[in-house]
Amino acid sequence: MFCCKELTEAMDREVIVKAQAYQIRDGRILNDLPTEFFIRSGDTSGRYSYFGLNYCPFCGRALSYGLWVAEKKK
Repeated sequence: MFCCKELTEAMDREVIVKAQAYQIRDGRILNDLPTEFFIRSGDTSGRYSYFGLNYCPFCGRALSYGLWVAEKKK
């Protein structure tokens, strides 16, 4: 379902999260990308920081739906 095995494993471990920005309620989003994929990092207080991703950090393919559609049109 996802672009590579590494991304699937990272999502299973909840290091990378797929969610809409408005669904993230347990932390803060550090950048303002129109994406549904985020790297999640935590601290000891239970709050998370989320960093939006447009491309897979493992294989480089477009993750964001908008970018994926744009690449398909090329």
